[in-house]
Amino acid sequence: MKRSRLVLLLATLLTAGPLTAQTRGHVTVDIGARDPAVAPDGASVAVSILGRLWSVPIEGGEARALTGGPGWSTRPTWSPDGLFLAYAHRSGSGSDIVILNTLTGGHRFLHHVRAGLGHMQFSPDGEHLYFVDDRSQYDAHLWRIRVEGGEPEQLTFTQNWHEWSFAIAPDGERILIESGRYGGADLYWLDPADKSSERITDTLEREMSVMMTPDGTTRAHIETHNGLDHVVVEAEGRAPERIHTSAFDQKQLATHPDGASAVMVAGRRLYRLDLESGTASPIPFTASFPVADAPPDDLAITNVRLFSATGDEAIEGATVLVEDGRIQAVISGFEPTIPDGMAVVDGSGKTLLPGLMDNHYHYWTPFAGADLLARGVTSIRDPGVAISDGMDFKDAVRHGILAGPDIYSTGPLLDGPGGYHPMVDISLDDPAAAPALVRALKAQGVDALKAYFQLDPEVLIEVVREAKLQGLPVTGHIGVRMSWGQAMDAGIDGFSHLRLWRDFLPSDLQWDGRDESLDSTKNPIGRMQADWSLIDPGSEEVEALIDRMARTGTAIDPTIFIQRTNDNSRTRFSLEQFALAGDAYERMQAFVRKAVESGVPLLAGTDNVRLNDELEAYADAGIPNAEILKAATVNGARWLGKDGDFGTVEPGKRAHLVLVDGNPLEEIEALRNVRLVVKDGTIVFRKGH
Repeated sequence: MKRSRLVLLLATLLTAGPLTAQTRGHVTVDIGARDPAVAPDGASVAVSILGRLWSVPIEGGEARALTGGPGWSTRPTWSPDGLFLAYAHRSGSGSDIVILNTLTGGHRFLHHVRAGLGHMQFSPDGEHLYFVDDRSQYDAHLWRIRVEGGEPEQLTFTQNWHEWSFAIAPDGERILIESGRYGGADLYWLDPADKSSERITDTLEREMSVMMTPDGTTRAHIETHNGLDHVVVEAEGRAPERIHTSAFDQKQLATHPDGASAVMVAGRRLYRLDLESGTASPIPFTASFPVADAPPDDLAITNVRLFSATGDEAIEGATVLVEDGRIQAVISGFEPTIPDGMAVVDGSGKTLLPGLMDNHYHYWTPFAGADLLARGVTSIRDPGVAISDGMDFKDAVRHGILAGPDIYSTGPLLDGPGGYHPMVDISLDDPAAAPALVRALKAQGVDALKAYFQLDPEVLIEVVREAKLQGLPVTGHIGVRMSWGQAMDAGIDGFSHLRLWRDFLPSDLQWDGRDESLDSTKNPIGRMQADWSLIDPGSEEVEALIDRMARTGTAIDPTIFIQRTNDNSRTRFSLEQFALAGDAYERMQAFVRKAVESGVPLLAGTDNVRLNDELEAYADAGIPNAEILKAATVNGARWLGKDGDFGTVEPGKRAHLVLVDGNPLEEIEALRNVRLVVKDGTIVFRKGH
């Protein structure tokens, strides 16, 4: 007989802590490496693997854990004498710089930041620690702090620019740093004494992950464009040379003390890179994580109002039996026989429905998962994330290292040069480069693709063509370089947001984004509302577009709630803009309602607000509650081609279930009253426990 159990979803327990033999097992991985730092003796590499720090022998082998317990640890860096290892430790309240004493095993907290920490490096004399305070995509700057403690000093300041990687010269008097605005990034020399800078490069490519050999005579960086990564090396007295080229996979470089080689992360694996020949030799590793090792619950959820998402009606007085993580039976119309030993949950007065799915949730932090589960969200579609982060979080949830919903990821945004989301996008302006990038992203584990608004139509055509060959659906946040009609010509599978001006507005009323006119701080209406006050949702042109979407099954996740205005929004707009924004929102509501009435698949997505807010916005727009519930359950699974596995309450499906007080078919607000959440047969949330 299996014992019923409850998985506690506390943010402080998102990663495995101390083990007990009764409740823990292990899972071993050979992928997930990030942020390499070669030890001063060259014998090993400190590396982050799925949120913990490990030491891997330089020739490869079994990784030795350096950190454990709650949190997500990244960005290791060695002191010059090799006695100390500083690293970034992320928790729900931000990130801490922690220094590990490798002799005693003690950890010392040095400094706290409110968001994330980027690249870190000790000064050559070991007296300072330089670090990137990564507050946002457009506010990531270089600081330094004395290792003994004290107040940090900011070294770079430029608004809306980012500095994510750097390398300190051996004399400590210059810093090689990459810096950029929006999609671009170039190399600079920075003088930390007077904070002056000198530009080294000026290219269309994104130049990242800089490194310098210990003697300062050779520097290297990763240059990325059109789906390819190039390792560029410049030795003293020689012109820069591309020594290694391969598909984009968010590479990183770390210098080796021998000065002739580097350790490279590519595709979350480790390689030894010869800086002369460009030859990359694998450094294989395995890392063993403690994870929960108990079987899923066997449950009988009885006397419920069941909305299975297979139709529009609910079944009263139903019983759902769950065994081995899947739905074993759905019973109605007679008193069921409950197998001996099966835990019983009385659902009287409550509604059971499939686990909810947020089809537009950017999973950029490891600590979002527990909260999502507690709201009944058991699956998400992440439509745009740095590829390494996205695959790390996806793997960590899948292996039980992190608590969270299943993650279905598009990987990075596919955008034109100069994109608005550095580190989350990859630039493409050559149609011929698209197929190889699509294949590379699939090989790295993406479940779908997302095109972004500066991608040109001819590039999208090739992206979609290859995606169909690879079995990957494509959604798009577009409407700037191309219309929705053009995207449907290319065969796109769905749209995110409601940017439609390219289809309906004259060219003199359209923004193209090249002058940052779509930056929400400069043009809040253009950023999302797309000035819908100029579009008639009842016009023949709009109805023709909706009809085409319905005929082709082209879905929308409109993220309508984030585009709503109220009195709290007034500070974002002028008086005229506020009136226009309110009118635009009502027209968007009408468009979404007409689309659903015509049979366009609706995918509930939030852009990282509460799913309840989005669903209630649909109800305010006049969409029937049954359609809203399907938009948050089966429609997303169907769009991914996975509705045979989850999304409805039927025998054989994975047991992703949410039990709520009340009847959401009558009042959609009932979804806020979550009593029980089951994921793969395991109770992951129970109110009052």
